[in-house]
Amino acid sequence: MSINKRPPQINFTVNQETLALLDELKGTFGVETNTAVLRRALAIARLAANNQRDDHTISIVGKDDVKRDIVLNG
Repeated sequence: MSINKRPPQINFTVNQETLALLDELKGTFGVETNTAVLRRALAIARLAANNQRDDHTISIVGKDDVKRDIVLNG
């Protein structure tokens, strides 16, 4: 007989600015929940971390074709 275990939960407190950003990103990512936003954000963070250069930077080219370097540590 298998027992359905609930997945581990993490609880944290966020300020109004963070709540507003989560709401904004729901629209950007086309999702309905904060959990879905966090999953996508973590996937993007993992992609960035796995592809950073030796100087801990990544580059992103925006819609405007401008290259932006982002420092991942510090």
